[in-house]
Amino acid sequence: MWQTIPDLVAELEQDTRIRCIVMTGAGTEAFSAGADISEFEANRASEDATHAYDKATGQAITSIMDASKPVVAAIRGVCFGGGMALAMACDLRLASADARFCIPAARLGIAYGVGGTANLVAAVGPALASEILLTAATYTAQEALLRGLVHQIAPVEDFNTVLEDYVGQIASNAPLSMLASKRAIRAAISGNATAMTAANEAARSCAPSQDYAEGRRAFAEKRKPRFNGM
Repeated sequence: MWQTIPDLVAELEQDTRIRCIVMTGAGTEAFSAGADISEFEANRASEDATHAYDKATGQAITSIMDASKPVVAAIRGVCFGGGMALAMACDLRLASADARFCIPAARLGIAYGVGGTANLVAAVGPALASEILLTAATYTAQEALLRGLVHQIAPVEDFNTVLEDYVGQIASNAPLSMLASKRAIRAAISGNATAMTAANEAARSCAPSQDYAEGRRAFAEKRKPRFNGM
């Protein structure tokens, strides 16, 4: 599943009809329960096997973070371990009221990935990241909201409706503007020169765009803009 994510993200990136990517679990019981601990003896017992597993997860996380389109994690039920890494790689996180969150690495004797930890720190800060990782505690959706792990909570019975409205609001915005924002946020967090260059290039592409002209016209005409991502 980790290995399929980069190709799936690339496929969604190429589809011009799609303005926002939503990542969710199958059904309502879990966004992701994380890695199958029973498979660790076969898949993560040796240094080489662990390296291969970490490479696959790293590539998946990077593909989500590098997506030009906004990525929303729609979290229902359990979001544990590697599931948290997936959720934190997304730009936004919407959780159902019955969602639960945990990173149990400290109870398993393994290290949580550097990339996943960095995203966690970027979202909630080092103090709360320390609490989450060192206590290995399980948090309710409300506790996750208070700690900044998620952006919004939706009632279980209305989750799909709230999600549709949430994603619809995002998808109606200008794609180039959202990309510029994503790149600027990434540059601000990382302080990386390459990320800063990418952010500046994305910002410069907005001014001469058709969408910027459409945004000005729509404002003057007091109507909703119709953006085309160009």
